[in-house]
Amino acid sequence: MAPKLPRIIDRILVIRMSSIGDILLITPVLRQLRHRFADARIDVLTAAEYADLLSANPHVDTVLTWDRNAEGNERRRLRAHIRDTRYDVVLDLHRSLRSIRLLAGLPRLPVLKFRKHRLARFFLVHFKWNLYPKRSGRVRSVPERYLLAGAPLGLDPDDRALELHLPESAERAARERWEGFERDGYRVVIAPGARHFTKRWPAERYARLVSDLYRTMGWRCLLVGGPEEVDVAEAIRVAVPDAGPVNLAGSLSLTETMALIRHAAVFVSNDSGLMHAAAAARIPQVALFGSTVRTLGFAPVNPNAVVVEVEGLSCRPCSHIGRDACPKKHFRCMRDIPAEQVLAAVERAL
Repeated sequence: MAPKLPRIIDRILVIRMSSIGDILLITPVLRQLRHRFADARIDVLTAAEYADLLSANPHVDTVLTWDRNAEGNERRRLRAHIRDTRYDVVLDLHRSLRSIRLLAGLPRLPVLKFRKHRLARFFLVHFKWNLYPKRSGRVRSVPERYLLAGAPLGLDPDDRALELHLPESAERAARERWEGFERDGYRVVIAPGARHFTKRWPAERYARLVSDLYRTMGWRCLLVGGPEEVDVAEAIRVAVPDAGPVNLAGSLSLTETMALIRHAAVFVSNDSGLMHAAAAARIPQVALFGSTVRTLGFAPVNPNAVVVEVEGLSCRPCSHIGRDACPKKHFRCMRDIPAEQVLAAVERAL
């Protein structure tokens, strides 16, 4: 049952601590809140490393940050802020022990909570039984479920398009950088990384795709990612020197990387946070899913997206977030995706 809300709502707090993808997936909530409560104060609480993803969002008044390294002090500081600000309603779209402990015991604070469907997720991952609630024959995406948490505020779960608002400095740097690359035939941006091994298409397959794109279309590729993707991007670059891929992984900030993605003719990635950045930019994209499946709700919200996956593989999904190794030792969910299939998906996305 939803808590009783005040008649007048002037102050709203949205909580989503992490991660890159989830910060982008709450943007439909922020847009609708601003349209619904044009004059209200709308604040967002997130982890400090993701603040730049919200700092330029016109629907947000203040970005509050959580320092993971000072958890006890941070909880006291933020509880004092929430108490003193006297928010009329809180949307807890994180709903972990951290956010629950943060909000526990604060007086007169209606909290609307995101449903994680943990039991349905457990049965899907461990028994392959799909018990997720459906609408019109399909499982709701995570952005829809975030919006459903805000349904008592009048939010519409069907208005789920993502938004990408980045600092002007990042946008300007990306425009200047892209102009130079485009003159030299660079049209494709590839993000070959992902936090977990079982969500990563092998580097040698990416290298084959880079070569095929250059051979069949004359398009060169830029490789992007964080510092942890430098090695895999370099392995791809070294494998196909004639195709001329450029390794930008680790050399750009997160917002600069997202701004660059916005200019791509097509974007290719695994199931990762940058996948959602491309979806928010609504550019043609190809997303490769391995150990995770779309039923979990994280498919790109983008009419120009094509998802590539091995359908009918009985061990999928083996996790809702990915694993460090294939539990079956064969890794067929990614190894059974040939480069030719991804190249065909690129053509469809275009």
